[in-house]
Parts: sequence; C-alpha cells; structure tokens
Amino acid sequence: MPPWVHIGLVFDYTFGYQRGVLRGIKQYAQAKPHWILVPHDAHGFTRRALRTMPSDAFIVSVVNKELVGVLQSVRRPLVNVASVLPDVPFPRVGVDHRQVGELAFRHLRDRGLHNLGFVGHAKHFYSTEREAGFRQALTPSHHTYRCFYEHPAKSYRQRGRLLALTARLQRWLRALPKPAGVFACHDVWGLQVVEACRLTGLRVPDDVAVIGVDNDDLLCELARPSLSSIIVPAEQIGYEAAAMLERLMRSGKHPLKPRLIPPAGVVTRQSSDILAGSDGDVTAAVRFIRDHAHVPLDVSEVLRAVPVSRRSLEQRFRATLERGVGEEIRRVHLERAKNLLAKTNLSIAEVAQQAGFTSLHYLSRVFRQETGQTPTLYRRQFRVPVAASKV
Repeated sequence: MPPWVHIGLVFDYTFGYQRGVLRGIKQYAQAKPHWILVPHDAHGFTRRALRTMPSDAFIVSVVNKELVGVLQSVRRPLVNVASVLPDVPFPRVGVDHRQVGELAFRHLRDRGLHNLGFVGHAKHFYSTEREAGFRQALTPSHHTYRCFYEHPAKSYRQRGRLLALTARLQRWLRALPKPAGVFACHDVWGLQVVEACRLTGLRVPDDVAVIGVDNDDLLCELARPSLSSIIVPAEQIGYEAAAMLERLMRSGKHPLKPRLIPPAGVVTRQSSDILAGSDGDVTAAVRFIRDHAHVPLDVSEVLRAVPVSRRSLEQRFRATLERGVGEEIRRVHLERAKNLLAKTNLSIAEVAQQAGFTSLHYLSRVFRQETGQTPTLYRRQFRVPVAASKV
C-alpha cells in the first residue's frame, strides 16, 4: 500500500452546504484507502492548530482573511470550496453563482411575479455574484427591482441568524410592491426573510414569495411556511474538489480557472408555491399542467380541463407568464426530466416515459434545444457517482 496521505478538511461543520461537500469528499476517498481524512474547525484554525494536526494536503472552506494568511504559510496542495472572498489565491471548486441568480429569477418569473427583490451581503463574493446573475436575467423584462444588503457584521455566524429582527429589513419588505418575489442569497437568510414577513404581518407566499439557496433541509423545513430553495450540487463540488486535490498532489500545477458547476434545480416548497395574478383560468391551467407532469400532455387536454377558447387562454398565458400554453407544458416536462436524471438511476428511456415525453428521441431533441446538451451529459454533470435507488 502507498504511504498514508493526511488530507486536512478545514470546514464550518454547522452549514448544510459544507456538510454536503464533505459527503462528496468521502465518496471520492472511498477509492483512496491510503487517504486519512483529518477534520479541522475553520473557526479558530491557527498556525498552532496546524502544527498539532499536520496534513499533507487540504480541502478548505475559506471564509475570512485570517484563514487565508494561515493557509498561505502551509505551502502544501490546497483546494478551496468557498466563495466568500474574491481573489483568494487558491484553486477553487464551487457552484456557478451567476447561474444561481438566473435560476432564481426564472423560478419567480414562472410564478407570474413582476415585483422582485434581493437580500444579500455586500461584502461576500457569492452574494454579489448571485445578485448580478439575478439582476442581469431580469434586465430585458419589465420588472420592478429592489435590493437589500445587510450591513457588514463582525460575526457573520451570529448576525446572519438575527436578520429577521432588524427594523431596516422589515421596512424594506413592507415597501415592496405586492405581490413580490424575494431571492435570498442563501437559506440562512431565506429563513430570516420568511420570519421577518411574519413579524410584519405579510403573508408568504401571497404577499411575498421567497426562495433561498443551498436546499438545507433543516433550515427549509424550519421556515414557516417551508422555504423553496435552489439546489447547490454540494456533493459533486466535494467530489470534484478531492479529484482536483489529487491532481495537484501529482503535478503541482494549479488550474488557471476555478471549476464552476451549474446549480442542479429548485425544490419548490410552500414559500413560493403561488401563481401571482387574478386570472383564475390561467391558475387552473397551470395547476393542471403541473399535476400531469408525468404523462404526455397537449394543449387540447388543458382546454378540456379549463373550458375557455384556445385564443383567449394563449393571450392570458402570455400576459401573465410571458409564454404560451405549449411552452409551459414543455417547460414542466423538462423540469421533471432533469429532476429524474439527477436523482434516480432510471434509464434515459424510463426518464422520458415518466416525464411525459412520447419518446426517447423527443426527450433528447427538447433537451438539446433547451440546454444545449444531451440527457446523458446532463446526468453526468449533476450526479455524484454513488448508488441511488429508483423512485
């Protein structure tokens, strides 16, 4: 057996994203019996701590400048999996934050919301990048937009959980044109936005629909109502970070650019389970389409469920959702197919059948048109190589 290799894992273990990254690292390490995983707490990680728990290489969540200074003194292979600070001088694997922002916009737009807001942190790179993607996506459309940035805090871990109590956020939420859709830069603050709405008497999702990021199941279910969230492929990030670290240990060559992975979709919970607007026929048609995402569906079947003329329904769909009935059917089927590809071991043909596509060929054609890639490539991109059961 090769000599033991000690891999230091410098993380804040309280956050769901970082625990997901660790699970991905563990999956990669399954095939590396000579790797010894050595956990460190990112908070309080000092040169002294480094001397007491030496490691040959590191995977790190770099969250402050003090940690950067400690790690620069290490001079060992190192991969960063955080995006808090800009221009950190270490190789990095992470989610594509601009795409996260774009996905948040599409999710709120698909609910017919035109008054949009963002809650984030002005000093954190991931937050400003997510806001930039969100803002860029809405520029061509006629949407109102307002931004709330929390003041920099000495202790982010403590301050982030007190956001709901700040009068400034409560005033900002009251002032939003209603109904509004709010994108919080992560689930910690998504939960706080939902609680702030409760404190101000605003109804979620009727007055304010909310979506967060990370899909931290504990935080999302702790929210009242439960919080919708964008899925960050944390396990894949961990797996790719471990693979990058092994390449660094072998070659010593740092990659020129960070490895960025697209978000894996949205888990819709109660906080954004709404279709804004007063058009009951459009709402009924959308509900019918979403309830039948698992079977082939055409516009005529929707019209039988919602007895209005096709011309009228098409016009009202475009006024409310900025797309036609057929486009909504295809979008809903495609989202179900993506979910099945990412989370099950179903064959591509089985995915096509269970996502309402009439054939594998049709699924492949729609996938190429909408995503620029095949279903097989999409699955490879969003699946960590672990066993999964069929659902």
